[in-house]
Amino acid sequence: MMAEQFSVSRITVLLTYQRLIAEGCLATVPAQGTFVSRLPEQQPRIPIAPAAGQGRQPVRTAGRPDCRLFPSGRWRTLIREALDHLGANLAAEHADGDPALRGAIANWLSTSRGLAVDPDQIILANSHQHALHTATHFLLRPGAQVIAESPCDPRTETLIATTGAVLTRVPVDEWGLCTDLLPPGPAAMALVTPEHQRPLGSVLSEARRHALLAWATESGATVVADDVDGELRYEAMDFPPLMGMESGNRVVHLGGFSLSLGPGVDIGYLVVPCHMVAAARSAARVIDCHASRLESSALAGLLGSGAYARHLHQVRKVYLGRRDTLIRSLRQRFGADTHISGTAGGLTLVWHFPPRLGDAGQLAELAAHEGLDASPLGRATILLGFGLPEERHIAPAVARLAEVVLSAKPAVSHR
Repeated sequence: MMAEQFSVSRITVLLTYQRLIAEGCLATVPAQGTFVSRLPEQQPRIPIAPAAGQGRQPVRTAGRPDCRLFPSGRWRTLIREALDHLGANLAAEHADGDPALRGAIANWLSTSRGLAVDPDQIILANSHQHALHTATHFLLRPGAQVIAESPCDPRTETLIATTGAVLTRVPVDEWGLCTDLLPPGPAAMALVTPEHQRPLGSVLSEARRHALLAWATESGATVVADDVDGELRYEAMDFPPLMGMESGNRVVHLGGFSLSLGPGVDIGYLVVPCHMVAAARSAARVIDCHASRLESSALAGLLGSGAYARHLHQVRKVYLGRRDTLIRSLRQRFGADTHISGTAGGLTLVWHFPPRLGDAGQLAELAAHEGLDASPLGRATILLGFGLPEERHIAPAVARLAEVVLSAKPAVSHR
């Protein structure tokens, strides 16, 4: 047994195997065993050029998870167990949230991200947005400079605006945030999505991770790394998380479970450096209370028992099948000049379609009408979600879309 050979627990071995399988490094063959996978086929890098002023435009984001994949049976059992111990839990109320959940999250981050953090560094939140609100509340002051990716989630821009901070947008390309365009001088915060940029899907390269951290040290900024999409990865995790790359205590790690478990369990969290714990806890209490004890207890049990890792492995296989079917169908129906990017994680990809097909807004509307999860991004780019459509419905939906679009005559002829 590997557990005996390396003197570790069986659950540690199980979680390690499940992580390697989830990242495509290992593959299981029924009745034969687990084997090293062949190297994934390298996809060509496609430059990403957002439309002019796109960072200022509201972006309706696709990529909703499939609530039907929620582990309802296991969750029901855990809620019943929490109810059986509700009296004792309430008697031991903790102002900073369920210590069992904070411990379970710390253990999960150690296994899944290689982050060695103390449970006291975990700040619980009611949602991803609540966690982000907490970070901005204790890190920002009116007039402070904040760096945000362009494009980014429009709710992020709205939230930063409420703090009175000054927002500076920095473009994103196929390697993530363009760190060579980071402004000089002092800054308070940089908000990034390094594992799966939202909405373009690029992964921040290792060189740019180092460049971002060096800039943060020079400018005095705290980097808030939003890793919610990182729970769903379909390729090997080549780069360590930003928090694990620096020792200067300038990174706050933001995570949550709304993508992997669905919106029914929207608990989020921050992992903050030790010297920020007191300020972060105060901000969290001012903004809102922590998640309910029943939900917290159930999630702690899901994480601690290994059931969450097994669920993550299962949903990753489902979503991977849907992603691959969507990619294959787009290429088959729209030809070789169809380019796709942002496929490494999350529940979205970016379709760079030939400009001859027309307007992105109209094409996204047609795609949505055929049952695809779509929203326009730029002049000739559409964000497609593969979380909700079942795999068996994707190819027919793309076929119907192609029939409508390719059979239509262009409204204007250019000579």
